[in-house]
Amino acid sequence: MRRTRTALRGAAAVVTAAGAVTVPVAAAGLAHADTGQVPYQCKIFSTTFDYNATVTVTTPASAEVGDEVTVEADFSNLPGVAPLPVNSWVTTGTVTVSGAQSGSAPIEAPKRTQTIPAYGELPIGKVSGKLTLSAAGAVKIAPAGLTIVAEAGAQATITCAPKAAPAPLATINVAEGGPGASVSPSTVVQGGTVAITGSGWEPGAVELALCDAGGAACEAGDLTDVTASADASGKLTASATVAESAAPGARTIVVTQGAVSKSVALTVTEKTAPPTGACADQPAERCGEQQINLTVNGGPLTMSRQPGEVDLTPVTLDGTEQTATGSLKQVEVIDARGGSTGWSLTGTLTDFSAPAGTKIPAGNLSWTPSCTGAPGASAVTPGSTGPLSTATAATLCSAPDGAGQIVGGTFTAGAGLKLTVPPATGAGQYTAVLTLTLS
Repeated sequence: MRRTRTALRGAAAVVTAAGAVTVPVAAAGLAHADTGQVPYQCKIFSTTFDYNATVTVTTPASAEVGDEVTVEADFSNLPGVAPLPVNSWVTTGTVTVSGAQSGSAPIEAPKRTQTIPAYGELPIGKVSGKLTLSAAGAVKIAPAGLTIVAEAGAQATITCAPKAAPAPLATINVAEGGPGASVSPSTVVQGGTVAITGSGWEPGAVELALCDAGGAACEAGDLTDVTASADASGKLTASATVAESAAPGARTIVVTQGAVSKSVALTVTEKTAPPTGACADQPAERCGEQQINLTVNGGPLTMSRQPGEVDLTPVTLDGTEQTATGSLKQVEVIDARGGSTGWSLTGTLTDFSAPAGTKIPAGNLSWTPSCTGAPGASAVTPGSTGPLSTATAATLCSAPDGAGQIVGGTFTAGAGLKLTVPPATGAGQYTAVLTLTLS
């Protein structure tokens, strides 16, 4: 909700309308967690704000080289900055890894659905991910960046980065263990290729299989073009193509050498059909399609007005009722939210008062609103002609809800003003204040 105040003054009547992966129990120790304060600087649209987060990071206290462990970061609520009610949101981010192993790991949380009022605090809560341990020693985990994509009639993206490198909040004591393996990328489309690397293997051939999320139900034909072996130092180098017929979803690559096996999580996404299918029966070298995507981010609902005060025409008392006239300074409304929710611009007015203490009631001022939209803007309606009030808001301009259609654009609003000055009015300079509210 935005407000602007305009002074109205007069001389005798001049009005100034002026994803988690489980570590085998035998490999992972009890959970280790620590809590700290992380100062973030965040941005939504063009607005930046501070987020002094309380963060608890939880990991296993101990594990072995090659284990995949769950890293969980629990964040305190984000300050209330969204100018519109939020209906759902998705949180993603990263943690930094240092010590015996360096780099970063992604974390994410499932989509949350809850109605948060405009400017209400946004619960972040637990955001988790997986990390493959590749070296023995103390591996330290610290929170890093966050991204929150919120749905509020339009999509709003909030990005947060630490003002300084946060201190580690959890440490995993990693021991030398059996052979380890990791896969890249961790998400692959049907028909895509993955690379598997690791250490601690016996020199020689290694077998790969694509299985379900639990490491079972392995289908022989789900991996093709497989090459996998370990060199004399035990370094594993492997690659494979995920068959186009492989079932999409959470899967596992099982790496086996003799009686030893390691499981690595892999997400397989479905290969989409051509955008229109127009090239389905055409040779690939003669016909091709490219899908072009566009992300449109919503903006705020704002208002502004021409500077200065509004002077009504002066009147001279002659024992009869007099009339002073003028025009409201032009107001501009920009609705860049990209949603179907309408808006309303309303006004209230104080009584006119003079330094001597005499007054002219606010209701003596009436306006005749005008309201137009710029080219391409949605429908807009001027308010009704009538008196203003100190308590009851009068509508200057409004845009109705879109009823499934998008509302938005740039709009200008104004009003002709007419003040009735009673015959018995004290001479002097009168001033009133008009408050316009956009909601």
